[in-house]
Amino acid sequence: MATLRRNQDVELHYYDDDFTEPWGAAPTMLLQHGFSRSGKFWYNWVPLLAHEFRILRPDMRGMGESTITEDGYDPSLDIFVDDLLSILDHLGVDKVVYVGESFGGIIGLKFAHTHPHRIRSLVLCNTPCRLPRREPSGSAGDLDSTMGGSIGAWSTATIDRRLDTRVAPKGMKEWYIAEMDRVPPSIGRRLQGYLETLDFSQQLKEVKTPTLLLTGAESLSSTLDQQQFMSEQLPNSRLVVYPGLGHGINAIYPEWCTQQVREFVALRSAH
Repeated sequence: MATLRRNQDVELHYYDDDFTEPWGAAPTMLLQHGFSRSGKFWYNWVPLLAHEFRILRPDMRGMGESTITEDGYDPSLDIFVDDLLSILDHLGVDKVVYVGESFGGIIGLKFAHTHPHRIRSLVLCNTPCRLPRREPSGSAGDLDSTMGGSIGAWSTATIDRRLDTRVAPKGMKEWYIAEMDRVPPSIGRRLQGYLETLDFSQQLKEVKTPTLLLTGAESLSSTLDQQQFMSEQLPNSRLVVYPGLGHGINAIYPEWCTQQVREFVALRSAH
């Protein structure tokens, strides 16, 4: 657990787990969480991969243990990518295998688009290139009424868009909501408003980094149709679909996901 102060208003927190052979030169893997989450959400990936990769898990500014003054929070892909670069440069890490879940994957697409020399491979877990248009009302649409009190209230109303509660382990739903509730509502509201403006579909053809897409076939936020579109547009990609699963593939099936990642990275490294 470490921090990097970017300026007087922003301090970035990240986990740095390295259980690789100390005399070797193991690759680094960066695990980037999604909306209103933190590096904690990758807890079950670390023991599965940390003997093969140095694992970095940053908290986005304003989330987890990373701090920012709420008045200064102005989300953008450029800012989030720059935060990641600052951590990598601080640690002297040249290239990473980048793994992102949901919005963290969109940041990865931007990272690969603008800094392809810093990414070995890109893995997108339930990552949309644009969010489905929400209904103007209802539990998934009325941001002001559901988020007005807390992120936890909004997350409770929309949990099926980020976690398939039909198959999630007992207690995971409540833990998800409690952890997301740590994010200040003003930051969550601004980020959600920004996310609804994002559309990375036109830039997909320009992302040449080898890309693995992992998705549940029934995700409401990263629909199968959109995942197939992304796979067709990304010039060097592979799509792997888990049947009968909604959102949260990285949290619910970490063993399956990490094995897919391990095989994909090994295959691309052999070429």
